[in-house]
Amino acid sequence: MSSHRIRTTNEPPKPETFVRRLPENWLRTDVILAVVVAFVSVLSLQALRLTDIYTGSGLDLVLTQVFSLVISFLLVLYRRFPITIAAIYTLLIVALAFISLSLNISSESYSLLFVGFMTIYSVGAWVSNRRVAFWVRLFFVLAQWSGSIAITVIVGFDEAVDPKGAMPDLSTGDMAYVLGTTLVISLGYYASAWYFGGRAWNRARERWKLETAHDQLAQANAKIADAAVQAERLHIARELHDVIAHHVTVMGVHASAARRLVEAQRDPTAVVDQLEHIEASSAQAVHELQTMVYTLRDQDGSTEPLPDLSQLPELVRQADSTTQTVTCEVVGEPIEVSAAVELTLYRVAQEALSNARKHAGDDVEVQVKLDYTDQDITLSVTDNGKAYDPVLNGTGTGIQGMKERVHAVDGTLEYGPRAPYGWKVIVRVPCARSMERVS
Repeated sequence: MSSHRIRTTNEPPKPETFVRRLPENWLRTDVILAVVVAFVSVLSLQALRLTDIYTGSGLDLVLTQVFSLVISFLLVLYRRFPITIAAIYTLLIVALAFISLSLNISSESYSLLFVGFMTIYSVGAWVSNRRVAFWVRLFFVLAQWSGSIAITVIVGFDEAVDPKGAMPDLSTGDMAYVLGTTLVISLGYYASAWYFGGRAWNRARERWKLETAHDQLAQANAKIADAAVQAERLHIARELHDVIAHHVTVMGVHASAARRLVEAQRDPTAVVDQLEHIEASSAQAVHELQTMVYTLRDQDGSTEPLPDLSQLPELVRQADSTTQTVTCEVVGEPIEVSAAVELTLYRVAQEALSNARKHAGDDVEVQVKLDYTDQDITLSVTDNGKAYDPVLNGTGTGIQGMKERVHAVDGTLEYGPRAPYGWKVIVRVPCARSMERVS
């Protein structure tokens, strides 16, 4: 099974329609908000006691404070039950409009206005059914506005209030003034609560859409990754079949022929000939397998062929264009080697030149030398710069990479300071002719 899957079977699927969820710490946040609003209402009413307004109004401060606290603590659940809290607040406002005729009770204005704003806001921001949210807000706005008009009439003209609870007899001009002023103020008040509540809902829905799209993209990427892994497995299987199966089959045929020759006690020369065919096929299979492995490791999606020793002069030319003087020397007659060997020598030269460019300093001479002999191929990269150690001065991944590459082609790697100063990297790889001679 692939290890690239993102969604597991235990993860619940995303809903098709948006339902806004409460945050994890919603209760703590709303309790803190309610406590702060209640505290402000207490301070406001206590400050009112120091003014002439309180002395002349005969307001029952205890009942007013209790009512203000009840209003404030509606905020504890205003997001959890927005419609219910809005309904309770509206009923309290309407009730206040009537009981204030017979009782000297009002409400602290700051908490009253803030909680009223938040009730309309919460219905718009948290009710998932948008049609219900619209009509509920419209109903509560009209109901609260009616209560606000009644309170304004009573508070604004309290000297005309009949002690027996009768409504004040206002003139047409006074009533028009009260209604007009209340309408203008309420329009901005309720419109802003309506707007910001709807905006909060829309922004939350947009975030949900982005998260849903991100999850869908992640799932699509996981499927693409799985498909890529499967395709790569098929590619490797084909490569193994094309590179290895043929040689193994040939080796099997020759091994079977050699066994039969031995059993028949035939000429030993014929047996040796069959064994030599097996040896040659196995060597070629190893070389082609190494080529395949390096092709898979170095493939970056490009259709360009892998670098080889024919591109070494161009690599040196590019390095010589820097502040260092880099030269290239080829000794001996070039011989044919496997693609894996050529790629290894090229990559080692590339890494050594990179290390020299980073650590040896400016105005130094770097020499790249490629020496062909009957026994091996030697690549050396030396410089006369300051002493350095790529393992200590860098991450060490370059040296480790060179070791792995050289070891894969049965070569040897030597690196370190050179006398009297500078750094050296020397790679020796046995050539095919020396291997044939040993065999």
